[in-house]
Amino acid sequence: MKQIKQFYLLVILSFTLFSLNQCSGDSEILATFDGGTVTRGELNFFIQSNKRSADPEPVNSEIQSKIVENIALEKMLMLDSIKNQKVSQEDLQKLENLVSDFLKFNVYLKDYVKRSIESKPLEFVSLEMALIRSEDEAANVKKADEILAKLNSAKSSEISDILAEATDDVGRKPIGGKLEPFCTNCNSNPLEDIIEATKKAPKGEFIKYDKDPRMIYVLRITDTEKVNAKRVAKYYTSVFKDFAKLAEEYAKTHTDEQTKNAVSYLVEGDQEEKGKQFAQQMIKQFEQGLYQKESMRIKEAAGVEFGNLPPVFSVEEIVPKDYSADRVLLKYKDGSIYKWSDLEKEFAELPKALLNDYKDDKSKIFDMVKLFQSTLVQGKIAKTSPEVQKIGKKQEFLLQLDRMKGSLAFKNLQDEMSALKIEISPKQIQDTYEAGKLYAYSKADPRDPNKRIPLPFYEVKDKIKSELENNEKNAYVQKRVDTLKSSYNLKIDTSRLKDVMI
Repeated sequence: MKQIKQFYLLVILSFTLFSLNQCSGDSEILATFDGGTVTRGELNFFIQSNKRSADPEPVNSEIQSKIVENIALEKMLMLDSIKNQKVSQEDLQKLENLVSDFLKFNVYLKDYVKRSIESKPLEFVSLEMALIRSEDEAANVKKADEILAKLNSAKSSEISDILAEATDDVGRKPIGGKLEPFCTNCNSNPLEDIIEATKKAPKGEFIKYDKDPRMIYVLRITDTEKVNAKRVAKYYTSVFKDFAKLAEEYAKTHTDEQTKNAVSYLVEGDQEEKGKQFAQQMIKQFEQGLYQKESMRIKEAAGVEFGNLPPVFSVEEIVPKDYSADRVLLKYKDGSIYKWSDLEKEFAELPKALLNDYKDDKSKIFDMVKLFQSTLVQGKIAKTSPEVQKIGKKQEFLLQLDRMKGSLAFKNLQDEMSALKIEISPKQIQDTYEAGKLYAYSKADPRDPNKRIPLPFYEVKDKIKSELENNEKNAYVQKRVDTLKSSYNLKIDTSRLKDVMI
């Protein structure tokens, strides 16, 4: 089961480390080794995928050199595993058969999101609102009705003052009940029901939303705007600067402590930084929405019906008799079905390195269910979609597939480390404790913060033993790395690596 979990982790890491921003066609060779190269395209692909922001970021030559070395080491480790017959071509083909369609589906969706976010704007709605909140439901309704009538008969110049006075949301008083713009076509919109109700009202008219009489909203839409993803940060920054001006003006005539705190929140800080933070959150939600909607569209187009196979979270939940050979897992449009017996056949074809020596059926069934639900289902759906299958020719897919194959070599390295016979003597543990008892194995003196008190040896001896074992393992890995670099004659052309903004 441990091996299967490691496989799931490698699947996740594959998507974490790679995205769709590769500079295609860049074949400039940055490193060579016996049996392969590392290109500029691979370097750029890795850097772009690990960026936390859409804005250009500095990447110095030292970082680039380290990345190039890591890419080369992955490739050399695979070559070495094949050479030493620890990974076979048969196993590589088995792994490709397992994950190929699953990878295509995910690469397709990420490519779709990338293209969509460049062409589809985020849709925002701006609201102003009075919140009526108390445990007295009847009083809330009465107050809301009065405010609603007053707002809908008031002059435009009076609206802000009425909302500021009426709302029970103290933080909104200084800005006349205004809310930050909500993205209505993003994945998460906490006010979706309220906004939909407000959209039905005549333009500029307030409505009362009283689904919960303990918390009633009197509100209206003041503006709607479509904003390209690249402009969202500036859009929010402009809103926050306007809020700050309104709050400063409000503070001139309201000096109570609650107002001071509310104004402080609205005025202090870098408004541009606030704008960037809100923008990043909204764009992330927008991307999630695009991803999920397109995923659902592909699944519906596939017309695949799912059998009743509930998720399981522990081996203890498994009841072996519930997983009979004829249990239906999927039904296709053409009437064909995918049964538990079919899953058993696919599971048997997994590379042996990913399988455990199962001592009971429950552990094996648990791994089979997890594999089916986490990987195989998406692959089965992807197989029905011509759009998704076209991804098989894209460089992004091929790079991810190669990296996934590399997981077998990485697994062998893990097995080597697990097989190491590391013996830590009591003397090593004691010596390490003596050397670190005033530093790593100590605590602050409560009577004098400038002094340290050694922790008792019995409290830290197991920790020290574990640290020494890990040091031995790290030393083994470093030796393997040095051996790979030497035996495969790794050469990195650092003259081609310059400090850049990417």
